[in-house]
Order: sequence, then structure tokens, then C-alpha cells
Amino acid sequence: MSDTSASKRVLIVDDDEEIRHVLRLVCETGGMTVVGEAENGVEAVSVALREQPSIVILDYLMPRLDGAGTAELLRTIAPETKIVAFSAMLEEQPEWADAFLNKERVTELMPLLQSFIR
Repeated sequence: MSDTSASKRVLIVDDDEEIRHVLRLVCETGGMTVVGEAENGVEAVSVALREQPSIVILDYLMPRLDGAGTAELLRTIAPETKIVAFSAMLEEQPEWADAFLNKERVTELMPLLQSFIR
């Protein structure tokens, strides 16, 4: 796997299945490889441990383990992974994320993800 294709591995974490579906379509249409989806932070940590994604699109408000708690664990198990906070609840980039995008601005997702590709 080349460095470029390795840098396009995305994990989508959101408790809303429709949002995950839309994000998968956006990512795949943009040439990214979706290595997994999770509906909460506990699932996300398990998938990230196995798949070592280069980017995680992470919702903030989720059951079991929220975005902040998930990000803290992701930093431990996948320190090179870039975390994009993708939330309707947040107004600005939280400390735990490398980038932030409000859900209303989903059209800006691909340019943001591509900025992480080396």
C-alpha cells in the first residue's frame, strides 16, 4: 500500500445511520477508503485498533462514549490518526480534534479530508 492510499483510510463514527451512509458516500466518491463505521465510541475504539485508520470522522454527542472520550482513547491506540469532529452540537473546534466541521457544512468535508493527505 502506498503512503497516499494509506493516508486515505477513514473510520466514520456517528450514532445516526443515515449520517454514516451520507459520509460513506462522500468519502468513497472522493477517493477515500472507508475501513469501518461505528455507532458509538466503544465500537469506534475497537475498529480503530484493528484497522488503524488515517482519519476518523467523529460525532460528539453519542451514547456509551462521547466524542471527547473516544478521541482520548484513539490518541492512545492510533496516535497518527487525524480526528475530525463532525457535530451539530459544537460551535468550534474542540481541543480533542485536529479539525472541526459542523454537520450543516457536509459539502466542505472532502476538501478538509484531502488536506490531511500527504
